Amino acid sequence: MPPIGDFVHLGPLGTALLPRARPRVLLVDELDKSDYDLPNDLLTILEDGEFDLPELVRVRNLEPEAMVYTADRGEMAPIRDGIVRVHEFPIIVVTSNGEREFPAAFLRRCVRLDVPEPDTEALVDLVAAHFPEGDGQHRRIVEQFVARRRQGMLAADQLLNATYLVTSGALDGVGADQADLLAAIWRRLDPTANLG
Repeated sequence: MPPIGDFVHLGPLGTALLPRARPRVLLVDELDKSDYDLPNDLLTILEDGEFDLPELVRVRNLEPEAMVYTADRGEMAPIRDGIVRVHEFPIIVVTSNGEREFPAAFLRRCVRLDVPEPDTEALVDLVAAHFPEGDGQHRRIVEQFVARRRQGMLAADQLLNATYLVTSGALDGVGADQADLLAAIWRRLDPTANLG
Protein backbone atom coordinates (compact mmCIF):
# COMPACT_ATOMS: atom_id res chain seq x y z
CA MET A 1 0.00 0.00 0.00
CA PRO A 2 1.41 3.43 -0.90
CA PRO A 3 2.08 5.92 1.92
CA ILE A 4 -0.85 8.18 2.79
CA GLY A 5 1.18 11.28 1.87
CA ASP A 6 0.87 10.22 -1.77
CA PHE A 7 -2.81 11.15 -1.54
CA VAL A 8 -2.38 14.59 0.09
CA HIS A 9 -1.74 17.70 -1.98
CA LEU A 10 -1.24 21.11 -0.37
CA GLY A 11 -2.67 24.08 -2.21
CA PRO A 12 -0.98 27.47 -2.53
CA LEU A 13 -1.87 28.56 1.03
CA GLY A 14 -0.62 25.35 2.63
CA THR A 15 2.54 25.49 0.53
CA ALA A 16 3.19 29.12 1.53
CA LEU A 17 2.89 28.16 5.19
CA LEU A 18 5.40 25.32 5.05
CA PRO A 19 8.48 25.89 7.21
CA ARG A 20 11.09 27.71 5.15
CA ALA A 21 14.15 29.77 5.97
CA ARG A 22 12.65 32.81 4.23
CA PRO A 23 9.01 33.86 3.86
CA ARG A 24 7.15 33.22 0.65
CA VAL A 25 4.70 35.53 -1.07
CA LEU A 26 1.12 34.38 -1.55
CA LEU A 27 -1.50 36.08 -3.73
CA VAL A 28 -5.13 35.68 -2.67
CA ASP A 29 -6.89 37.25 -5.64
CA GLU A 30 -10.42 38.63 -5.38
CA LEU A 31 -11.07 37.56 -1.78
CA ASP A 32 -14.50 39.17 -2.00
CA LYS A 33 -15.55 36.38 -4.39
CA SER A 34 -14.38 33.59 -2.04
CA ASP A 35 -16.36 31.51 0.43
CA TYR A 36 -17.87 33.69 3.13
CA ASP A 37 -15.78 32.10 5.92
CA LEU A 38 -12.38 32.35 4.21
CA PRO A 39 -11.26 35.65 5.83
CA ASN A 40 -11.98 34.22 9.31
CA ASP A 41 -10.33 30.91 8.38
CA LEU A 42 -7.23 32.82 7.28
CA LEU A 43 -7.21 34.71 10.59
CA THR A 44 -7.32 31.47 12.57
CA ILE A 45 -4.44 29.94 10.63
CA LEU A 46 -2.33 33.09 10.85
CA GLU A 47 -2.96 33.54 14.58
CA ASP A 48 -2.24 29.89 15.42
CA GLY A 49 0.68 29.58 13.01
CA GLU A 50 -0.36 26.05 12.19
CA PHE A 51 -3.13 23.92 10.81
CA ASP A 52 -4.00 20.23 10.81
CA LEU A 53 -4.22 17.91 7.85
CA PRO A 54 -6.95 15.58 9.21
CA GLU A 55 -5.95 12.65 6.96
CA LEU A 56 -2.43 12.73 8.39
CA VAL A 57 -3.45 13.46 11.99
CA ARG A 58 -5.56 10.25 11.98
CA VAL A 59 -2.53 8.10 11.08
CA ARG A 60 0.22 9.97 12.94
CA ASN A 61 0.84 7.05 15.32
CA LEU A 62 1.47 4.75 12.36
CA GLU A 63 3.15 7.32 10.13
CA PRO A 64 4.57 10.22 12.22
CA GLU A 65 6.11 11.93 9.19
CA ALA A 66 4.55 11.95 5.74
CA MET A 67 5.83 13.41 2.50
CA VAL A 68 3.04 15.34 0.75
CA TYR A 69 2.81 17.06 -2.61
CA THR A 70 2.94 20.85 -2.65
CA ALA A 71 1.66 23.49 -5.04
CA ASP A 72 5.23 23.74 -6.35
CA ARG A 73 5.14 21.40 -9.32
CA GLY A 74 6.98 18.15 -8.66
CA GLU A 75 7.98 19.02 -5.09
CA MET A 76 7.09 17.27 -1.87
CA ALA A 77 7.46 18.37 1.75
CA PRO A 78 7.59 16.49 5.05
CA ILE A 79 4.68 16.96 7.46
CA ARG A 80 5.22 15.80 11.05
CA ASP A 81 2.25 14.56 13.15
CA GLY A 82 -0.18 15.79 10.49
CA ILE A 83 0.40 19.46 11.37
CA VAL A 84 1.76 22.19 9.11
CA ARG A 85 3.68 24.61 11.36
CA VAL A 86 4.82 27.98 10.11
CA HIS A 87 8.48 28.92 10.52
CA GLU A 88 8.34 32.29 8.74
CA PHE A 89 4.93 33.73 7.96
CA PRO A 90 4.36 34.41 4.28
CA ILE A 91 3.72 37.85 2.90
CA ILE A 92 0.12 37.65 1.79
CA VAL A 93 -1.21 40.02 -0.86
CA VAL A 94 -5.01 40.07 -0.95
CA THR A 95 -6.99 41.75 -3.71
CA SER A 96 -10.63 42.70 -3.55
CA ASN A 97 -13.06 44.40 -5.90
CA GLY A 98 -14.90 45.85 -2.92
CA GLU A 99 -18.00 43.74 -3.55
CA ARG A 100 -18.41 42.76 0.11
CA GLU A 101 -17.32 43.83 3.58
CA PHE A 102 -14.73 41.88 5.56
CA PRO A 103 -14.69 41.29 9.33
CA ALA A 104 -13.08 44.09 11.34
CA ALA A 105 -10.63 41.63 12.93
CA PHE A 106 -9.40 40.70 9.47
CA LEU A 107 -9.11 44.31 8.29
CA ARG A 108 -7.13 45.31 11.41
CA ARG A 109 -4.41 42.90 10.32
CA CYS A 110 -4.19 44.27 6.80
CA VAL A 111 -2.30 47.18 5.32
CA ARG A 112 -4.81 48.67 2.91
CA LEU A 113 -3.84 50.15 -0.42
CA ASP A 114 -6.51 51.58 -2.70
CA VAL A 115 -5.33 51.54 -6.30
CA PRO A 116 -6.96 54.28 -8.35
CA GLU A 117 -8.02 53.75 -11.94
CA PRO A 118 -5.07 54.41 -14.23
CA ASP A 119 -5.23 57.65 -16.18
CA THR A 120 -4.67 57.92 -19.93
CA GLU A 121 -0.87 58.16 -19.68
CA ALA A 122 -0.63 55.13 -17.40
CA LEU A 123 -2.84 53.15 -19.79
CA VAL A 124 -0.69 54.19 -22.78
CA ASP A 125 2.37 52.94 -20.86
CA LEU A 126 0.56 49.69 -20.00
CA VAL A 127 -0.40 49.06 -23.61
CA ALA A 128 3.08 49.94 -24.88
CA ALA A 129 4.62 47.49 -22.41
CA HIS A 130 2.45 44.68 -23.77
CA PHE A 131 2.53 45.71 -27.43
CA PRO A 132 5.83 47.48 -28.15
CA GLU A 133 5.27 47.28 -31.91
CA GLY A 134 2.01 49.26 -31.81
CA ASP A 135 3.03 51.67 -34.61
CA GLY A 136 1.41 54.70 -32.98
CA GLN A 137 -2.07 53.23 -32.53
CA HIS A 138 -1.77 52.96 -28.75
CA ARG A 139 -2.89 56.46 -27.87
CA ARG A 140 -5.90 56.33 -30.20
CA ILE A 141 -7.08 52.99 -28.75
CA VAL A 142 -6.51 54.19 -25.17
CA GLU A 143 -8.42 57.44 -25.78
CA GLN A 144 -11.37 55.47 -27.20
CA PHE A 145 -11.22 53.17 -24.17
CA VAL A 146 -11.08 56.07 -21.68
CA ALA A 147 -14.07 57.75 -23.36
CA ARG A 148 -16.01 54.50 -23.12
CA ARG A 149 -14.90 53.97 -19.49
CA ARG A 150 -16.54 57.30 -18.54
CA GLN A 151 -19.89 55.64 -19.31
CA GLY A 152 -19.31 52.75 -16.88
CA MET A 153 -16.85 50.30 -15.39
CA LEU A 154 -14.27 48.72 -17.72
CA ALA A 155 -11.14 46.71 -16.90
CA ALA A 156 -7.61 47.05 -18.24
CA ASP A 157 -7.71 43.53 -19.71
CA GLN A 158 -10.54 44.67 -21.99
CA LEU A 159 -8.22 47.39 -23.27
CA LEU A 160 -5.43 44.87 -23.81
CA ASN A 161 -7.76 42.49 -25.68
CA ALA A 162 -8.93 45.27 -27.98
CA THR A 163 -5.36 46.46 -28.55
CA TYR A 164 -4.32 42.96 -29.52
CA LEU A 165 -7.13 42.70 -32.08
CA VAL A 166 -6.36 46.11 -33.57
CA THR A 167 -2.56 45.83 -33.66
CA SER A 168 -2.42 42.18 -34.78
CA GLY A 169 -4.36 42.89 -37.95
CA ALA A 170 -7.19 40.59 -36.89
CA LEU A 171 -9.71 43.35 -37.61
CA ASP A 172 -8.27 44.32 -41.00
CA GLY A 173 -11.00 44.30 -43.61
CA VAL A 174 -13.75 44.30 -41.00
CA GLY A 175 -14.62 47.89 -41.90
CA ALA A 176 -17.61 49.48 -40.20
CA ASP A 177 -18.08 46.43 -37.98
CA GLN A 178 -14.80 47.21 -36.17
CA ALA A 179 -16.52 49.73 -33.90
CA ASP A 180 -19.22 47.15 -33.06
CA LEU A 181 -16.57 44.55 -32.22
CA LEU A 182 -14.72 46.97 -29.95
CA ALA A 183 -18.02 47.90 -28.29
CA ALA A 184 -18.65 44.19 -27.59
CA ILE A 185 -15.18 43.81 -26.07
CA TRP A 186 -15.66 46.99 -24.04
CA ARG A 187 -18.96 45.87 -22.54
CA ARG A 188 -19.48 47.60 -19.18
CA LEU A 189 -18.77 45.49 -16.11
CA ASP A 190 -20.86 47.33 -13.52
CA PRO A 191 -23.65 45.04 -12.27
CA THR A 192 -26.56 47.13 -13.59
CA ALA A 193 -25.01 48.01 -16.96
CA ASN A 194 -26.54 45.19 -18.99
CA LEU A 195 -30.02 45.08 -17.45
CA GLY A 196 -33.06 46.03 -19.35
